[in-house]
Parts: sequence; structure tokens; C-alpha cells
Amino acid sequence: MKPLRGIKVIDFTQAHAGSLATMILADYGAEVIKIERAGVGDLARYWEPMVGEDSGYYAFLNRNKKSIALNAFEKEGKEIIYRLIKDADVVCENFKLGSMERMGLDYETLKAVNPEIIYASLNGFGQTGVMKDKIGLDIHLQAMSGIMDRTGFPDGPPTRVGAAFGDHLSGMYMAAAVNLAIINKMKTGKGQKVDIAILDSLFSVLEEAQATCEFKGSCGSRSGNAYPSMAPYDTLKTRDGYVTVAVSTEKQWRSFCEVLELQNLLNDERYHTNESRDKNYYEYLKPDLENAFSSMSKFEIEDKLNGTGVSASAVRTVGEAMENEQIAERKVIREVEDKKLGKIRYPGPVIKLSRTPGSIETAAPLRGEDTGYYLRKIGYSDDDISSLSQTGIIETTEEVKL
Repeated sequence: MKPLRGIKVIDFTQAHAGSLATMILADYGAEVIKIERAGVGDLARYWEPMVGEDSGYYAFLNRNKKSIALNAFEKEGKEIIYRLIKDADVVCENFKLGSMERMGLDYETLKAVNPEIIYASLNGFGQTGVMKDKIGLDIHLQAMSGIMDRTGFPDGPPTRVGAAFGDHLSGMYMAAAVNLAIINKMKTGKGQKVDIAILDSLFSVLEEAQATCEFKGSCGSRSGNAYPSMAPYDTLKTRDGYVTVAVSTEKQWRSFCEVLELQNLLNDERYHTNESRDKNYYEYLKPDLENAFSSMSKFEIEDKLNGTGVSASAVRTVGEAMENEQIAERKVIREVEDKKLGKIRYPGPVIKLSRTPGSIETAAPLRGEDTGYYLRKIGYSDDDISSLSQTGIIETTEEVKL
């Protein structure tokens, strides 16, 4: 049995960060009921890559979930939500501060409906602080956190990490926080409020830079792919692309040169120690290495160095990574039958549990696909559902009486 089986989550998240958190909960067994705006749905339904009118982005972030589409601003829509909340364990949302309160769905209101509810909020700046009312998107928060100043090359501009790193990281923190709150509820019977900020999440990964600021008085800046004080520890150009190599000891340097038949570099006194290699890296060693690598392929270098104690990897495209043997053996990529997109492949559950593994049971739902099912569960008749559908309070994929 999955570890979160029996946990009911009412999911108001949309776009990326919050939806990732609830996807993780759903992968490991939680019943995640996604509340979408009738006639519109999740913003991610309109994000590229689009296939016709359907989004591959949305498909990835919303597998294993159910969908109820309704108008939460109307009294009848709110009443549906309040009924759903009564026996729920968790509420998740990632709206701008104040949005849930304006809909009558804030923590205090829902706590009055269900005193044991766990209420998890995620946004750019969190629920407190001088910037709590501001909108914070991933690129701006990467800039504000300092991570962009650390990313890129010394002679180039600050660079965004090549994925929605803040959204993804904060989504993982949110999923972890909800699980901590569930454990506490099991022990105490009490729910609580969870507050996650994307800015906080990004700032948490800069411990090395922060320690340097604290103890050295200088924070440093971006250094490209090279690692300060070790050489060669960098990305190097090859005949057909790039390869990363990491040499951190004299033994590794010797193995590196012998396996790649670079005896001339091993005998060069400019490269006899790590200190001398680091000192001469950009002016001499890097050009010498890239000259030697110009006749080798990136995978040839990777294959030769693997097993020698020297870490190396060809820089793969995403397409090449998806076909990687290691990725395949660990079943990182799963194939799913989507209702609109057909057979699609995307990353499956990352956490490997020996007794209670996660899995993908269902593809992402259609907007309002489960509206009728859940309304019947909380006491609405077919006539009620028909009336609510005709007045635009709910949206359902079922045929309704006219």
C-alpha cells in the first residue's frame, strides 16, 4: 500500500510550484482533488508544449489527480468546497497572498469548518515580511536570492538556471512540509498552517556562498563551470560537443593522463600539483586539454574515464538523457496513456521506497472530469448537479439533464 493512502488533499494549486507538490503527494497515494475554475481551469493547461488544445506541461504536473471545476466566488461554489473540506486532511494553495481570503477560503475560515485541517501555502515571498504582498516569479526570485549572480561565466551576465529551479525546489519543500505536518497530526490530532516561500527555498541552496560571505568577508561571484581551487574540474569542448571532468587528487590526475594518453601533460612541470594546475589552468591547461579533446568524442572520453576513479560525463541533450541506460534501468521515465495526448513519456516518481513505492495510476484529468462523482459523494443529487451545471456554478464532463 502506498504510504499516503487514506490522506485526502483539496488542491487549489495551479501553474508549477504548488502543482508539483501535490503531484508528489498523489504519486505516493494521497487522494488529490484539484479545484479548478469552471470554464478556465489551471493556467498550466495553456502552457507549451501544446498539442492542439492540450498541454504536455499540464499533463506532467497533474497525473494521479482528480478534477472538480467550479466557481468559488459564488455562494453555491463555496458550499461545495466547505463540504469537501469537512473530511479532508490537507489543503494546498499557491495563490498571491490575500487571494484565498477574498474567496472565503483562507486558513481561519477553513479551520472553522475542519479544526484539524493542515493548510499549506506557497508563493514567492511567503505569508510574512515586507514583500509578502508582491508577486514573485521564478526568474525574479532567482535574481533576488543571489543564485543568478553565482550562475554563468565571469565575463558574462548573470544567468538563470536552465529550469524553473525555484518553482521545482519550493514544490519539493512543500511536499516535505505537508508530510511533516501529517506526522505531527498523527501524533497530536492537530492540524497547522504551512508557509513556504520560493525565495527562502532558493536562498537555502547557497550555503557555500553564504559561508564564504560570513567567514571570508567576500562572497565571490560566478566562475562558470570550473571549480575554484581544483583543476581540471570543468566542462571542456570535444570533437562533437562537451564533456565534464573532475580531477580532485594527484592519483586521479595521473589516471586521467594515462587513460587518455596525455603523457606530455603528466610530464609538464606546470601541471605537477593541483596548485600549479589551478594557477595555470585558463592560460595553459584548458587550451591544452581542449586541443587534445578536439580529436575525441564526448562519449569516448566518458567511456575511457569511467571506472578509473575519475568522474566524467558527456554533456547530454535532454533527448540524449532520456535515452540514457542508467535512466532506463531505474525507470525514471514512465509511459502513460493520456486521454487527449495518447501515449506520452515523462519522469515518474523519483523517491524509491522498497515497501511502499510511488506509481502513476492515472493520467492528468480533464477539466471537471470528477465533478459529478465528488458532488454525489457529499450529498448532491443528479438534479442538483444538473442545475448547478446549467447555472455555471460547476463544470462537468458528464452529460447533464436539460
